[in-house]
Amino acid sequence: MGEAWKEIGWNGIRFRAPADWQLAQIGARHLVLEDETAPVMEVKWARVKGNFSHRTHLKRLTSLQKKQVRKTFKVESIPADWETVLMNFKVSGFSWQGDTTPGQGVILFCPSCRNATLIQFFQKKSTENIRISSQVLDSFRDHRQDGQILWAAYDIRAIVPETYQLKRHRFEAGKYELDFSDGRQHICLHRWALASVLLAEQDLVQLAKTVADLNKPDPVAGSIDGCDMAEWSSAPKTDWQRWLGRFKRKSSYYWLGLWHLEEKNRILGVRAEDKKPLDTELLDRICSHYESI
Repeated sequence: MGEAWKEIGWNGIRFRAPADWQLAQIGARHLVLEDETAPVMEVKWARVKGNFSHRTHLKRLTSLQKKQVRKTFKVESIPADWETVLMNFKVSGFSWQGDTTPGQGVILFCPSCRNATLIQFFQKKSTENIRISSQVLDSFRDHRQDGQILWAAYDIRAIVPETYQLKRHRFEAGKYELDFSDGRQHICLHRWALASVLLAEQDLVQLAKTVADLNKPDPVAGSIDGCDMAEWSSAPKTDWQRWLGRFKRKSSYYWLGLWHLEEKNRILGVRAEDKKPLDTELLDRICSHYESI
């Protein structure tokens, strides 16, 4: 078909979408995608405790709509193409008609991971739109078997253990941040652009000093997979300092790595902190799977 598609992953779900569908809204468990003119797709998901009822969720969905949409909201069977690709889910379909845009979607329940997901498309019913939406739905997954979560948004892609919960995210023109925590351990993914501008009057080591207001020792220059890298770490040096650190609110162990993707004109970084010694193998895996696409 010659179409360009991209992968999107966020907080446990992942799917492929046409390359010209851009992320317009990002919440903890809520995504809205748009094309050049208007929203085209919305996804909401949550883990279900206790019994799941499609009827209850559809009723709740109806109540959340604007009055004009509520009048046109109806439960209906899904297209045959959708039914074929959603066989692993319990599915119910719906449609509605807004002032200018119609909508059609599904509520999915996965018996395996107990996630309930709302997916709706803001498009007119046509053979082409059904074909595209079927491909999106065919690629949709709400869990993995390896205990990892894919985070793929805009031009970054990372894989982080599912025990790390997203606490904060920021997507600005020149700077992205994804901040995770697992207990008292924090891991933050950074991305800067344009690297050529940031490095015009400073090098990676100097940039690293400003990222987390670092104290001694100074960051050191190195390389990772052929890319320039700056690395910094700090930890208690004596048994007394380690013992004392147990009673402090702040972390005692820190690590930061920045590397320059020259071809992409990006700088990626991983920062970690904890009250206990950091898992260097885990940090190596996160760094090796963190990329700009």
